[in-house]
Amino acid sequence: MSTTEPSSFSLSEITTYQAGVAQSAVHRLLQKVCDDYLQRYGISKMHWLIIGTVLDAGEEGMRLTELAEKMQTGMPYLTTTINLLESKGMLNRVVSEHDARAKAVTVSKSFAKKCPEIELELRKRLRETVYAKVSTQDFTTYMRVLYSLREVD
Repeated sequence: MSTTEPSSFSLSEITTYQAGVAQSAVHRLLQKVCDDYLQRYGISKMHWLIIGTVLDAGEEGMRLTELAEKMQTGMPYLTTTINLLESKGMLNRVVSEHDARAKAVTVSKSFAKKCPEIELELRKRLRETVYAKVSTQDFTTYMRVLYSLREVD
């Protein structure tokens, strides 16, 4: 089976390891393109994913446990990363209005102003590189599949 012509393959001919190699290659490429751009802000792709997820939560922010669950990562990693992003002035820890024991995290006002610019440029770079040969329809299908696969326990 040729791996260079995705429009001509049959799913029954793709082995699990071939699919895994393709998924890993795309993941590494996404990581590289994102990290190459985001380094100017002193952050990585994973940092950007955390910042964006917190940004989506709005001004009240997001509880750390909820963020860890959404990011599917452990609290030790998340705490270390939030400490780093807080030291860079990108995130803030706040005490929950509803429960003084609970900590939430928000995007700092100054960094929140930069986020739309970062998003637009990163989106442009991904479209020009990783997704350059993918039609809008295929990309929409790809995203639907990714969201469906996230639901598998």
